[in-house]
Amino acid sequence: MSSFDSQIRRNLMGKRLEKEGRILEAKALYEGNISEGFEGSFPYRRLAILYRKGKFIDEEIRVLDKAVSVFHNLAGSGREDVQPKLNDFRERLEKAKSLKSR
Repeated sequence: MSSFDSQIRRNLMGKRLEKEGRILEAKALYEGNISEGFEGSFPYRRLAILYRKGKFIDEEIRVLDKAVSVFHNLAGSGREDVQPKLNDFRERLEKAKSLKSR
């Protein structure tokens, strides 16, 4: 199984764990994917949401910083979804930083 396949499986398992209320386990799977620089938005979005709900703004900022970095590096890849996602992650990052400074 490829690394990408393993990452997809972790995302799917994380989604299922969230539905079961097993948030810490889901976060661990998503964190594994972002530590490997996963090139899709799902684990970054989920973690940002989960950290915001838990009021862990520093963790949300860390995840969004990583997302911006990953998608910035993909900007020349030819993928049409990269720029809109990059813009979205940048906006979310600014909002999180604004919340932190209150």
